[in-house]
Amino acid sequence: MKQKRYSFSFQLDVQSSYTVGWIAVLRCELVVARLLLDEEHQALDQDESDDNNYVLGRMGTHNVAIAFPGARIYGTYGAGRAATNMLRTFLNIKFGLLVGVGGGVPKPPNAEDAYQDIRLGDVVVSQPNEGHGGVLEFAMGNLNNDENIKPMSHFDKPPAHILKAVKLLRSDHDFEVGQMVTCIEEVSERVSNMPVLKDYQFPGREHDQLFKANYPHGPGEEDCSSCDPAQTERRLDRDLHAPVVHYGLIASGDAVMRSAFYRDWLRDAWDVCFFEMEAAGLMNSFPCLVIRGICDYSDHHKNTMWQPYASLTAAAYAKDLLRIVRGKETEDISRSDDTSLPGFNMDTLGEKNRL
Repeated sequence: MKQKRYSFSFQLDVQSSYTVGWIAVLRCELVVARLLLDEEHQALDQDESDDNNYVLGRMGTHNVAIAFPGARIYGTYGAGRAATNMLRTFLNIKFGLLVGVGGGVPKPPNAEDAYQDIRLGDVVVSQPNEGHGGVLEFAMGNLNNDENIKPMSHFDKPPAHILKAVKLLRSDHDFEVGQMVTCIEEVSERVSNMPVLKDYQFPGREHDQLFKANYPHGPGEEDCSSCDPAQTERRLDRDLHAPVVHYGLIASGDAVMRSAFYRDWLRDAWDVCFFEMEAAGLMNSFPCLVIRGICDYSDHHKNTMWQPYASLTAAAYAKDLLRIVRGKETEDISRSDDTSLPGFNMDTLGEKNRL
């Protein structure tokens, strides 16, 4: 990969060339973002209060700052802190991409179309709809009483030019002219010769098991090797293992969703299609699109096998999206537009939308 070298005198000019902020919270999310760079750049000086780690580079026509939080703080506060630190160092960031993994929400198996069901490795993209901007916040503490299962906050929509690009990318994927699958195949081929990164290849559909909602995971078991396969849902096989992209409402909470019962409750009540822990910490202050790879089914049957590959599929979608977003469009956007980037209040970051 080519390296750009900059002298100190050009630091400020170079920093202003980074217009896309990409947030990766887990190590596997950082690895795939780095693998997908067309060109990696030299590290730059940071604001003294910025404790993020950064990988800088180019994807297509865009210079991208990939933030990886230095402090091991997860959830809404950690993501918000990473975003506000990024904006201190890279003053010309126009929009963000929150790219990573989390738990999908299965619908009842479709008896006619296997591509309507979610599968591990598929991608979910936050999709605004009437009444919401694509992300809602909920608190796990509210799940003890059915009457309290309700959205706490809806958040602002992503920037208009990003939603416009998403619409065009959906059309590209419908006509099979997108580059997402190509990106996945290229990275998979590359890591096949890198033993330390072999887990980023497709794990195999035989390892994709959706257990019935009322079947618990064995206590203390790290994987599902001891679980009863007779308790899995019967689903149609897909002809291809290429991921499917789903669009809908993403729920962002303060803890990992591990209950199939409450997962299905929120699906039926609010049409939630994905659970994660970061987006609620930054949506109103850092206009971004949430792109998530499905690594589990938001139940007790969790393991990390699918995290690397699901990270790759989400990142490949993000790169394909940047192909659609024109660099000139990004340059013309000001933080004073209707999708502005106001500064964070660090005293209330991650708490302002909580009950």
